[in-house]
Amino acid sequence: MGQQQEIFNTEAAELEMLINNVSDIADEQVRQRWPSTLQSLSEVLNSELKRAKVDAPHLADKLTIALGHYFGGRDIYIPTGTKLKSALRNIDIWREYNGRNIEQLANRYKLTERQITEILREQRLAELTRRQRELF
Repeated sequence: MGQQQEIFNTEAAELEMLINNVSDIADEQVRQRWPSTLQSLSEVLNSELKRAKVDAPHLADKLTIALGHYFGGRDIYIPTGTKLKSALRNIDIWREYNGRNIEQLANRYKLTERQITEILREQRLAELTRRQRELF
């Protein structure tokens, strides 16, 4: 256990050092030598931060480095298009549900009451899973 904590502390220290020195490793010329996926991620984050009028120099690069550190080398799935919109819509439906408004939700989201009921069941299960610890 002690060895595991030491590994995580080392990794955290390395990440902190990278993020603290981001201005040295993220200028335009150096960023061009980053793997193309990280370059693209940094550009997307930078664009969204500018669009949101967030003025924080190198924040996109810091986020890119952190994401690369934690998710690098992993095969991760990020939903796009219809799946992303459906997932976000379903979360909104769950938040708006008050126990008596299935019909209104169905009308608002142009779904059947049965679809709304199924979405609520899935969201309830997801909420329960988030709140409870897994035993195994």
